Amino acid sequence: MNRSVLALLLAMAAAALLAPVAYASDVQHLHFRYGPINVKPGSNQILATGGVEKPSQDGYITRIVPNLKRADGSIPGTQLLHLHHGVWLNASRRDPTTPAFPFEKFFAAGEEKTSMNLPAPYGYPVKASDVWILNYMIHDLVTRPFKVYITYDVDFVPAHSALGKKMKPVRPIWMDVQNDHAYPVFDVHKGSGRNGRFTYPDQDPGAYPAGTPPLNEWTADRSTTLVAMTMGHVHPGGLWDDLDVVRAGAQPNTAKGVIPGHVPHSVRIFRSKAKYYDPNGPISWDVSLPVSKPSWRVHLNKGDKLRISTTYDSKHASWYEAMGIMLAYQTEGDDGGPDPFRTAVDTKGRLTHGHLKENDVYGGRMPSLPNAKKLPGRFVKGNEVQIQGYKFLPGDLRSRLGKPYVPEVRQGQSLRFVNGDGPPGLGFLKQVSHSITSCAFPCNLSTGISYPIAGGSGFDSGQMGFGRPGFTAFNNRQTWQSPTNLKPGTYTFFCRIHPFMRGAFRVVGQ
Repeated sequence: MNRSVLALLLAMAAAALLAPVAYASDVQHLHFRYGPINVKPGSNQILATGGVEKPSQDGYITRIVPNLKRADGSIPGTQLLHLHHGVWLNASRRDPTTPAFPFEKFFAAGEEKTSMNLPAPYGYPVKASDVWILNYMIHDLVTRPFKVYITYDVDFVPAHSALGKKMKPVRPIWMDVQNDHAYPVFDVHKGSGRNGRFTYPDQDPGAYPAGTPPLNEWTADRSTTLVAMTMGHVHPGGLWDDLDVVRAGAQPNTAKGVIPGHVPHSVRIFRSKAKYYDPNGPISWDVSLPVSKPSWRVHLNKGDKLRISTTYDSKHASWYEAMGIMLAYQTEGDDGGPDPFRTAVDTKGRLTHGHLKENDVYGGRMPSLPNAKKLPGRFVKGNEVQIQGYKFLPGDLRSRLGKPYVPEVRQGQSLRFVNGDGPPGLGFLKQVSHSITSCAFPCNLSTGISYPIAGGSGFDSGQMGFGRPGFTAFNNRQTWQSPTNLKPGTYTFFCRIHPFMRGAFRVVGQ
């Protein structure tokens, strides 16, 4: 062999031996889960637990994929059980957007199950000494129990690795239209807003108490760069979340394609627009929301305000206890990025998944229950309807005992509904919450993730049940009175928590 060629080969071999390990080998694919969670029939509680699984060494998280699974790895159908939300918190750090809150919210997932992917070279820093907390709400829509796990697959880069030494830490910026609330919800009523759309808080003058800072804004405490938008969260009916930057006195350079925001002196930097796969439209959990592309960057000046708003469909139905949340990540210092007032940024993003098989059952097919107008009516003692054993007694459309009938009430009077499945003496964890929610007549088609929905005459009791105020979806009431202004006719309703529950009552003239 030619000596020069041999020398070259030896030099290449030596270089290979001295070269650092390939970066791909520095990424660990970790599989974590929390559970088993014994979900009781009809459960809908907000719970939290500490000591959840996490990486055991210092390093950086670059990706998280959430899910809800049985012990055998199967995923329950959303019409039976779904992950209303899971929020991962770091108890070793304070949250920057809610300083009074002791823990940093660094990742979350709802039924849209969006994956978090951070662009290179950024990662969420983790220490071996960190303590994680999981806040979760698993909604059992039926009368059977489940045993499930909340799973989260994590891509992790150890701090001591060659890649870990090149990583840049990021800080999560949690944006919420009802930030600082343990259960951050609002209602969207059918027909509200304009042209079948309602934007919160912009179109709700009573969204925040007068004289208090808006809950949907956060002021940048440093000159910094946003490097990722990893989550948009809405409930059924949600069309999109918008994130704007507000800068005092600044004007967007629309000639350069900059999109103005919702308020003066603001620009839009991201819209997480819901992609619905449900053929019935934007009315179910069969949805995914986009995250930012790897190249997305936005520069913020110290004092700039981030502002979130969320837009819901108000044409198809009313949406009770809706949410609007986004999660961005910022560098610890200024890492470049375009000034959004001068240069247009990509506001559209990309999806992390398509239609999920667990969302296959839409419902709304052939009638499975009787037409309430054909049932006889009867005045009941005390104008009272009991809710017991997941039935409205009387007036349950699923009743097969005796001769079913609907309760009647005189025009101008009310029926009193009593939640017998949730009296205070049962204790919080044994509560079964119910609602009496109007749905469009006849409300007797098959149950699924997009049927029934809130419509009809627009009444809703809220989630009747008892729990710790501020940390529960329950309204801490056991009874509800039907409206006194209903005109004569037959009214159908369902339970938002258990949509298979259907009932009816009749208002008769004086």
